[in-house]
Amino acid sequence: MALKSVKIADLKQIAILIIIIVLLILPVILIQNAIAEITTVFYGIKFPSGVISFADEVVTYQPIIYFNQEGLPNVAAPFNNPKTALKIPNSTDDKHPFLPLNKRNDVSLGIGGSITLQFKDNLLTASGDNKFDLWIFEAGETTETVMVEISKDGVNWYFVGKTNQEESGLDIDQFGWKSDDFFAYVRLTDDPFQGQHSGIWNERQWIGWGGADIDAVGAISSVSLNYFSSNWLVLFFPIFKWSLLMFCPFVIAFAVTFYWKKI
Repeated sequence: MALKSVKIADLKQIAILIIIIVLLILPVILIQNAIAEITTVFYGIKFPSGVISFADEVVTYQPIIYFNQEGLPNVAAPFNNPKTALKIPNSTDDKHPFLPLNKRNDVSLGIGGSITLQFKDNLLTASGDNKFDLWIFEAGETTETVMVEISKDGVNWYFVGKTNQEESGLDIDQFGWKSDDFFAYVRLTDDPFQGQHSGIWNERQWIGWGGADIDAVGAISSVSLNYFSSNWLVLFFPIFKWSLLMFCPFVIAFAVTFYWKKI
């Protein structure tokens, strides 16, 4: 009986030790998985705040349009709808196959034209390092140069660089901005001296997509304004799910402890 008692005691200690180790390691793994699910990746670019990272509202759209000798504009439908630059990128860029026209979802700026967008449920901020804070998604086979400005109030604007064929990301830290600076507005202006600014004929159809073609604008360094935005289910479902899974080991541990007491 004594030998049996010792063996049972040893088994209890081993079981309790295993449970403690699992309870220490499992929450870390589950939290990492929750963060990974919230982080959204578009075309290889990670957005830690998920889908709320992208611009939500058009403030102004001012394409500069000219007509060629045939009387055809360089910007025309369906590439003159500024709302196609909102939310997540859903058109194409220079690293992806050229989508059929009926699947394109971007807006053209014309020669030197501009578009101003606003973040409603998040704000752009600096990251505190030399990594990109803002990413401009352009569509089409080539990427035209775009001059980028940011603003806190929509009145005072600050130039933070250009995007081009080689780079679509911007680091606002290099312009002196800190992690306690927050920006709600982004203004993009087409460089009139670079890129293709005229439309083209495509299977007897005139396509007016002159200038930079904007698909989306995303804040990589972002802070949320409203945790219960229209995207809250997307953001918080992973947390709820993994929190529930974290709770399960504690229930199992309680059940095991209760069982061992009865042995």
